[in-house]
Amino acid sequence: MPEHRLPSCHAIIVSTDDAWRDTLCQRLVELEARGGEEHPCCELSISALATPDLLLEQARADGALQCVVLDAASLTDVTAIVTRLHRVRSEVDVFIAVSPGQAPADDNAELIDRDDTRAEILLRRLRRAIAKRASTPFADTLREYIDGARDAWHTPGHSSGDGLRESPWVADFYRMMGEHVFNADLSVSVQELDSLLEPSHVIHAAQDLAADAFGAKHTFFVTNGTSMANKVIVQHVLGNSGKMLVDQACHKSVHHAAIMSGADPVYLPASVNETFGLYGPVSKKTIYDAIAAHPDARLLVLTSCSYDGFYYDLEPIIRRAHAAGIKVLVDEAWYAHGYFHPDLRPCALECGADYVTQSTHKMLSAFSQASMIHVADPQFDESRFREHLNMHTSTSPHYGLIASLDVARKQMSMEGFTRLERCITHARELRRGISQTERFRVLELEDMLPDSLKDDGVRLDPTKLTIDVSRAGCSARALQKALYEKHSIQVEKITHNTLSVLVTLGTTQSKVLRLLNALRSLAREIPEKPLRLQPPSVLPAIGDIVARPREAYFGPSEDLPLSDEAHGINSGLIGRTSADQVVPYPPGIPVLVPGQRISEDVLDYLLDLYHGDSGIELHGLMRHEGRAMLRVTGNTDDEHSVTASTD
Repeated sequence: MPEHRLPSCHAIIVSTDDAWRDTLCQRLVELEARGGEEHPCCELSISALATPDLLLEQARADGALQCVVLDAASLTDVTAIVTRLHRVRSEVDVFIAVSPGQAPADDNAELIDRDDTRAEILLRRLRRAIAKRASTPFADTLREYIDGARDAWHTPGHSSGDGLRESPWVADFYRMMGEHVFNADLSVSVQELDSLLEPSHVIHAAQDLAADAFGAKHTFFVTNGTSMANKVIVQHVLGNSGKMLVDQACHKSVHHAAIMSGADPVYLPASVNETFGLYGPVSKKTIYDAIAAHPDARLLVLTSCSYDGFYYDLEPIIRRAHAAGIKVLVDEAWYAHGYFHPDLRPCALECGADYVTQSTHKMLSAFSQASMIHVADPQFDESRFREHLNMHTSTSPHYGLIASLDVARKQMSMEGFTRLERCITHARELRRGISQTERFRVLELEDMLPDSLKDDGVRLDPTKLTIDVSRAGCSARALQKALYEKHSIQVEKITHNTLSVLVTLGTTQSKVLRLLNALRSLAREIPEKPLRLQPPSVLPAIGDIVARPREAYFGPSEDLPLSDEAHGINSGLIGRTSADQVVPYPPGIPVLVPGQRISEDVLDYLLDLYHGDSGIELHGLMRHEGRAMLRVTGNTDDEHSVTASTD
């Protein structure tokens, strides 16, 4: 077995005092060369620079940089230097060397005595800071427990895989999954592994490290995805009722949260690019008008960034919401990586969001379903929030998911910048290579945004590539099938004329080359004459909300056919109130929500999709004896009490 090599880390001393800087650096280098630390987490190199500008250049170029020592006696405004450094590399630990009487006010740095000549103390502090971020309190404890090979007389019933390993029927599953998948599936009876419901030691420590890493005041681990996280926050902020302003294109979990919390949602229409079938952010004007029109709103929910990579200019929006007394939840399910590279910032927490949900599994290295809730709300009631969280959390969480969150945080804290720099480089290479095929191209922001958003400051996540296939002689669905069947490549999603691929931490140069080679091959095979691809109909706007979603969903209801005997619109549905959510995939945006009055436009749209061959799925329709059915409220009286509205 090859010898395990420790990762490389770098510390830099910055001072214009040549003698102090060089003497300290030389002494630290000598001490490090002697070794002596029993279990080092890294190989530490130490160097010196004379100016903050050189430091910032190094921070952009050196992913191994983990610690910086700033000399307050020789540098001007070290607090500003720390701020500039953390805008580039938020994770880097900073130590400020001060003389007696100096005390720079900076919560993001640790003070050391400039006149203390004991370099060994500073070296220990540098190593301790690195080791803290490199630690995984929960994952380490789980590993130690597994290594102990203890007999299990508790749940789960497979008992570390013993229930499958020797079975003639299911041992193949055990071998496929591997022993540690079962070894890590343990019971809450194992007290040293802490409790996700009431964490007090290793899970608590892991969550604190995550809060530091992602820039939050509090962080909570979630093992049932961001879907659960969104529901918890809506319930916490609104309680048993309350008005919230909601991006129409938000994840369906937010619509479910409206049902569960008894909320009065005000739906804000998403922008649309009809050419490519892409749905983007709500315009700033629409958001500002909604804030002004609904002074009783208590929560604004936005998705940033979106499936396609659209990212709001959040700071002015959040500032306007806070001025009106509205809390802000930003669903960053697709943007957990954003805080760890300067080209992707600022993120929602930096812009002032009160609550942020992230799918740590989507772009980072956690297992599926593993997510985080980050909190910065200055009025946060942690004990009350935990009660809401525990209502939705399993009492038997999978410890492998929790460990993966701990490890994903460590990876981003220690090498997030380096990994994302690689991702962005891969994305640039893909953009160039795909454009050179002449049949395909990667869309840029100006291609994707509708004109109404051109001045809204919307950005595009470079790790999400939307490939325009409209110049090719086949549909996106045919290309998706060809990539999968001929080249063993699975893309993220399609529209009628685009393919979407994600560049993640797991993207390798080999994968980049295989995708480019596959697209070049297909470009040679497809007909020269482009097809005229018919885009799907634009989603109708969510119409009048005439009942609270909860009342419509849980109240008396009946099922009515979508179409009449001649396959036309069932006119009996017009004016009725939907009791369910109906969502076409793609784009995954509801066309009906509980409490919405059903219009003729919506029925036309649903019938076109249902009887068409677009490949778009309709979630929320029921089937009865071969007919599509819609569930509507039992009250046929149009005089519902209006408890929610649209904008």
